[in-house]
Amino acid sequence: MSSRFFKNYGGYKITYPFGERVIFGKREHHSGVDLVAVTDEGNAVTDWVVAFDAGEVIEAGYNSRSGYFCKIRHDETAVSLYCHFKKDTLKVKKGDRVEKGEVLGYMGSTGRSTGAHLHLGIAIFGEYVDPEKYFSKELSEVNRLILTHERKVLRRGAAGEEVRLLQTMLNFHGASLKADGSFGPATHEALLEFQRKRLLEADGSAGPATWNELMKLNKKA
Repeated sequence: MSSRFFKNYGGYKITYPFGERVIFGKREHHSGVDLVAVTDEGNAVTDWVVAFDAGEVIEAGYNSRSGYFCKIRHDETAVSLYCHFKKDTLKVKKGDRVEKGEVLGYMGSTGRSTGAHLHLGIAIFGEYVDPEKYFSKELSEVNRLILTHERKVLRRGAAGEEVRLLQTMLNFHGASLKADGSFGPATHEALLEFQRKRLLEADGSAGPATWNELMKLNKKA
């Protein structure tokens, strides 16, 4: 299932990906992706921005970096952020309930921006991740997949998306890991520390009890 970000033009092009970049002469981490709408012929156009998935608007307004923006909480794990709306076009406010595909505002270049585009960020358990990983499915499906990891045991030497999720959650609870998907010594030590603090069996493996404790603490983004 392909994702839709714009009202009139279903197609989009990524003009800047997630990760390190240089902007205004400074190197920084780009915590989302920049998108523009495109016609069937591939021409870039401006358009109305729509909600990636249903949820509650938890922030909406203006700041010097994001310009006019809004943030939507979809469930207990996932939040999406939309930035740089054109002035006076933001159609939602804090507390609003929005449905998937509902218009949020018009693409613009307010805030720290060099041209009209949509900056889309997705945070899972409070940490911004590469949104491209979730473009092919709704966030509700992402949440379902995440929750199934409660029962999967991860040990030192494991690798992949499950380990990256574990590292992300440990970071949210105070660790300082590189979320690279590789269960090495640093991840092992961080997991042991978490288990000791939560009075779990400190065996350095992420089993059902550890996943449950990771998910009990308050989550925010």
